[in-house]
Amino acid sequence: MKKSRTVKLALLGGASLALAACDDNSGPPNDARYFADAKECAAIYDDASCRESARASEQTHLAQAPKFGRKEECEQEFGAGNCETRQSAGGGSYFMPLLMGYMMGNMMGGNRFNEPVYRDRQGNAVMNSGGRAYNVGSFGATAGRTAASFRPAAPTQIARGGFGAGAAKFGSIGS
Repeated sequence: MKKSRTVKLALLGGASLALAACDDNSGPPNDARYFADAKECAAIYDDASCRESARASEQTHLAQAPKFGRKEECEQEFGAGNCETRQSAGGGSYFMPLLMGYMMGNMMGGNRFNEPVYRDRQGNAVMNSGGRAYNVGSFGATAGRTAASFRPAAPTQIARGGFGAGAAKFGSIGS
């Protein structure tokens, strides 16, 4: 067998193993739970881990939450009273969903899983992870709700003004 053919086969075998490790099930880990705040989390986990996960989820929220030019557009997707006004660096303002809680769990390799949780217009708790949205339950249930009830949410299309006028958005099942 030629050397170049052997190298190609080795590369293809390595690539298939790498792709197998990146399966399509990139959702929350099985031990993930969601909490309204770090105090609720501390009833189950240690206080330092809860505060760190809440902080990391807040940073993710600020960086990745959908942003809208009008409050009505935000409330159409997330429900009345579930949006807040933020100031941009340039002095303008925009609207984004309120951070209603966060997910916390352990991923393979010992890394911590932290994701923000929002309330959709039907009152469901929803989270976006790995490019997919998940319904994680409803608000008002007991602390530390588990991932057993997670199910992918149906994507919907939202319209925004300016560059990137259309974007996929997570929504609840049946919306």
